[in-house]
Amino acid sequence: KKSVRASVKGMMLPRRLCGVAGHRLSSSMLQLRERGGSHIDLEQLEVNMFRAPKESFWVPLGGRGVFGGQILGQALHAATRTVEGAIQRTWKAHSLHAHFLQKGDPSMDVIYLVRTTSERRSFVTRTVEGVQKGETIFTCQASFAKAPQNSTRQQLDHQRDMPEGLPEPEDCVDAKDVVDDLCRSGSPLPESVKDRLRDVKALPVDVRMIDHVPDILNPNPPKVPPRRKMWIRVEKIQKNSGLDECCAAYFSDHFLLVTALLPHGVVFPSPRLGVVASLDHGMWFHDDFNADEWILYDVYSPRLAYGRGLSIGHMYAKDSKRLCVTTVQEGLLRLARPSPARLGVQLLLQANKLYHDLMKKKRFSFFSSSS
Repeated sequence: KKSVRASVKGMMLPRRLCGVAGHRLSSSMLQLRERGGSHIDLEQLEVNMFRAPKESFWVPLGGRGVFGGQILGQALHAATRTVEGAIQRTWKAHSLHAHFLQKGDPSMDVIYLVRTTSERRSFVTRTVEGVQKGETIFTCQASFAKAPQNSTRQQLDHQRDMPEGLPEPEDCVDAKDVVDDLCRSGSPLPESVKDRLRDVKALPVDVRMIDHVPDILNPNPPKVPPRRKMWIRVEKIQKNSGLDECCAAYFSDHFLLVTALLPHGVVFPSPRLGVVASLDHGMWFHDDFNADEWILYDVYSPRLAYGRGLSIGHMYAKDSKRLCVTTVQEGLLRLARPSPARLGVQLLLQANKLYHDLMKKKRFSFFSSSS
């Protein structure tokens, strides 16, 4: 196999910046969008067996396997399809507990096997396994509750309040505009990295960053508290599809785990990182919401130690201000071992950052003669 490391003036970029060997996603992802496909679409093979086509898979820049949120959303979709009445919303997913056992290979389909774990009057549970090459790469349990009926019985209700004083989504930084800036003509990034960044524009998710906009050109980002807020939504979902929770599972993995890196002055992706991988992921669905309407995603990390980081996220429906979803994730966050190649990339990023900042401010040009 050919090396996936991209060369910049004779320097080799680590896989952490280039992605997965031999896998280019831009064309397949754009074709998926053109034919109206979804990143959580499944083909039903048997009553409790589903297939996710490899053509839909996305590997994030800096990632080594299929995006964890995509596996999570597809698994919940598979479970939902086996609960009678879930699509019609007479049953609703209320919790999900998942473990990532191996990285997903983007060159192979994933088979999801669903098992009925329990059937009770008010709750039903499904166990889902994601399989590649005969091995389980992912497992989860999803629980569904019978939708509440109109009742005069008094119910207890409280929530963690939605943060106030936030800018409107239209006034925040569009993540895809950041990609455009990085991929513009004259950008110092190599074309291999730009190709991977362009995949982000094909994603069916709209993200508006309220704070801590990631800057992958900055080798030494500031150390800030481990909290990040953003507006997020899927761009389009069929009404009454019963898949809002599946979509939330999909985009819950955006910026969740890596929020734990903020107080350490490390951005993702970075040559300073050796391992970034999800271990387990839990979700609780508290209230109804529409995944294609703006949702505030408020994420913070209470702990990072021994290479394992924990992040917690709260999703609020913008219009109702109701806390709709809580998500918790633990994952591996390990620094890379020092090496001459990584030191070289660090110096290259510093030079690129300086160039980027200077050109953005239009103060100097490296192509003009100095006086």
